[in-house]
Amino acid sequence: MAQFRNVVETIITGLLRKSGVPDNQLREQMKKTGRVMIIASVLMIVPLLVFDSLPLIVKILLQVSYAVLLCLGAMLAFDEKTHRDNSQS
Repeated sequence: MAQFRNVVETIITGLLRKSGVPDNQLREQMKKTGRVMIIASVLMIVPLLVFDSLPLIVKILLQVSYAVLLCLGAMLAFDEKTHRDNSQS
C-alpha cells in the first residue's frame, strides 16, 4: 500500500510542478487536491440517486469513479507520516 501511495504522490507532484506550483507549497496543494477529489467522488453518487433508469454500464462507471476518486483523495488529503509521528509522542 505504501508503494502505491508513493506512486500516486509522485504522479500528482509531477502534475502540480508542471502547473507551476512552487516546491515549498507542493504538500499543501496535494492535500487540497485530495480534498477536492473526495468532494468530487460524492458528486459521482448523485446521478445514481436522482435517475432511476440509467444504463447498467453508466451505473458501473459512476460507482468505479466514486471508489477511485475517494481512495486517491483520501491518500492525498491525509498525511499518514505526521499522524504516525503524533501518535508516537
